Amino acid sequence: MTLRVRFGLWAAVFTAAVVLAFGVAVDVGYRRQLFAQLDGLLLEDLARVAVLLEEPMLGASFTGATEVGVTLQFVDAQGRVALAWGDDEPLPAAAEPTRLDAGGRHLLVAQVPWPSVGGTIRMAHDVTAAVRSAHDLGRLLRVAGGGVIVVAALSAWALARRALRPLAELAEQTRRLDAGKPGRVDYRGPRDEVHDLADGLNQTLAAIRRRQEDERAFLLEVAHELAAPLTLVHYHLDGLRRRDPADARLRAASDGARELLRTSQDLLVVARGDLSRSLEPSLVDLRETVRRIADEYPGLRVTLGDEAQVVGDPERLMQVVRNLVRNAVQAGGGVDGVEVALARDGDDHVLRVRDGGPGMSTEAAERAFERGYSGGRGAGVGLAVARSLTELHGGSVRVAETSPAGTVMEVRLPDVAERMDVDYVTGAAASCSRKSG
Repeated sequence: MTLRVRFGLWAAVFTAAVVLAFGVAVDVGYRRQLFAQLDGLLLEDLARVAVLLEEPMLGASFTGATEVGVTLQFVDAQGRVALAWGDDEPLPAAAEPTRLDAGGRHLLVAQVPWPSVGGTIRMAHDVTAAVRSAHDLGRLLRVAGGGVIVVAALSAWALARRALRPLAELAEQTRRLDAGKPGRVDYRGPRDEVHDLADGLNQTLAAIRRRQEDERAFLLEVAHELAAPLTLVHYHLDGLRRRDPADARLRAASDGARELLRTSQDLLVVARGDLSRSLEPSLVDLRETVRRIADEYPGLRVTLGDEAQVVGDPERLMQVVRNLVRNAVQAGGGVDGVEVALARDGDDHVLRVRDGGPGMSTEAAERAFERGYSGGRGAGVGLAVARSLTELHGGSVRVAETSPAGTVMEVRLPDVAERMDVDYVTGAAASCSRKSG
């Protein structure tokens, strides 16, 4: 549940609770006030009757007690009704004003002592109309309160979502940021906490960009410094190896120099930002690519299927295959046990590279293509570069199998027929136009 939904629900529920509490408070307060007044009138009438009995006054009467809706009873010490005005049915004893239901009527009953005979004077007011009025008011409050709650809740919901809209838009912009090239977010709104958040985020993104640029420049410088001497060392070692192919030391030195040279080339690719550079589309025969890599690793077992043409950059696809083979050789400690198989699977060409290593842990299999993660082997660049270049060609790469008997890396690339769409034709035409120009 998003923050906007939670905040909207909270605001709606809070508003509804406030309105409901206000309605209940009004209803309860009105009822208390009403019945307090009725209790006071009943007690005043009883007090007046008691005074008239004990201190008769010339011309005084029980007029107020004989009106319609009022019952007055004089009860002796034995509980018998001696005199009664109104109903003859004996009223219950009630030291305090008490409400009771009498055949659909609501009566308010109370009593005071009748000292001269040791009895009581009991009186009842018919408060049916007052109770009905209180009920009508409560019903009106419930109906009106329900409407107010709905309107207030919907208004609170809408206002809460509107207030949080800038934050939602900021979150959406943040999700669309390119982790490789983080830009900035645009905030259009008042200078509030969300503005401060956007400003802080932009400052952080700017610092990340500067850090990336510094790291890329440093990496590019290091890669260049490594590439030149490594190329020279590899060239001479390879020449010596050809002269004396039986010398194991020369072979090991040549292979080591070659691996370092390939690593420096991967670093150059990352440093120059080639992983995000658009492709120059052309037809590539994957079988030829695999053969060229196999020539670099004598003893590599290769199985090639039928024709396997894809659309892509020959050098980049070669780098994908080379990096996977290098990883397999490093995992197994040599070319023994390393197998490369190329086959067709539906609309895809599938390249599977199996090594003879001890397998990968669950974490290593999940993070194998994460830049900087090496699992104890290499610099953690080769497989990351392979994944980026594969995805750039519309394909995918994954750890297909892993066990103590070895690991299988699988690359899937779409067949040329699947890539011959309008975009490719347009790009190819533009490329041919540039070349002819």
